[in-house]
Amino acid sequence: LCLNHLLNKMTRFDMQTLLPALLHVEDRTSMAVSLESRVPLLDRRIVELVASMPPMVKYEGGRSKHIFRQVVRHIVPHDIYNRTDKMGFPVPLNEWFTGPLKDFIRDILLSKDAKERGIFERKGLSKLFEPEHPYGRALWGALNLELWFQTFIDRGQHAQEKVLK
Repeated sequence: LCLNHLLNKMTRFDMQTLLPALLHVEDRTSMAVSLESRVPLLDRRIVELVASMPPMVKYEGGRSKHIFRQVVRHIVPHDIYNRTDKMGFPVPLNEWFTGPLKDFIRDILLSKDAKERGIFERKGLSKLFEPEHPYGRALWGALNLELWFQTFIDRGQHAQEKVLK
């Protein structure tokens, strides 16, 4: 009973705190590129049904999403169905950073605006583009942060400047 109570409290916290934040990010990200996004498993009826189930049914065998796994077990390939590690969509970072997007990415990260922002040390950032450096998450993170600033901060400042003029 104590474990059930704890799992219910954790689920309630996730639904009231974490989920709205994740949905806000999902909405802002998709709308930034004019993409209409759907979250089909968050249909009200599905959420209410699952919320009414006891935790031990949802976490049978110590694995989350037990019922969902049972529903998709004949649809999803066996090796995916039995995965225990979570994996998003792999991104071909090395191909992007060494291929035709390399100059585009370099221009963004070494731009005047990025330099003035002062978030990244320019010398260290330049090293990430050197062939002997293993391209990867550091460069990807820097690129996404800079693009986020351009999309949500810079664009807002430019709009505000127009209003003030």
